[in-house]
Amino acid sequence: MKKLPILLASLILPGIGHILLGRIALGVAFFLGVVVVMNVYAWEVFRMMAPAREWQGKALLGGLCLLWGGCQAHVIWLLYIANPARHAARREEAFREGLRHYMRDEFADAISRFEEVLRIERFDFDAWFHMGVCHSRAGNYRRAVRCLKKCVEFDEEHKWAAEVAQEMQKAQAARKQKAATG
Repeated sequence: MKKLPILLASLILPGIGHILLGRIALGVAFFLGVVVVMNVYAWEVFRMMAPAREWQGKALLGGLCLLWGGCQAHVIWLLYIANPARHAARREEAFREGLRHYMRDEFADAISRFEEVLRIERFDFDAWFHMGVCHSRAGNYRRAVRCLKKCVEFDEEHKWAAEVAQEMQKAQAARKQKAATG
């Protein structure tokens, strides 16, 4: 769906932009929040006959403006800043570059690419696994073990279970050998 119609719909009816973006609960919450504040404001305006209560109406109107503005700001953020498709493309590109560097035995460059993937998606167990292997090949055994443990933590389907166990053994054996000779 195009961005401008979503933004305009959200200006007219707060919360509809979130609903159109698939954030239904948040959209309903914004809509109900605006409706409740508008109803309370209308009730206060109706009751406001004495000048001593004038500040309450202004406070409610200010709250309504903040709520409406916050809704619009969040829709703009969702549309233009937190674009999931753009992040997915950046993640895929960084992951492919990391694998390319790994295949060329350029472990420092591969690690930086996998770190970029993890900045985008912290729970990406594939990136944790490959970064652990790169650290192991580069001689950073403590970091390798930490990365491989993160892979196991986030890999609910146990995709890398056998490989992680094998890499952990290699890293721990290499660390012991390095300590013995070092």
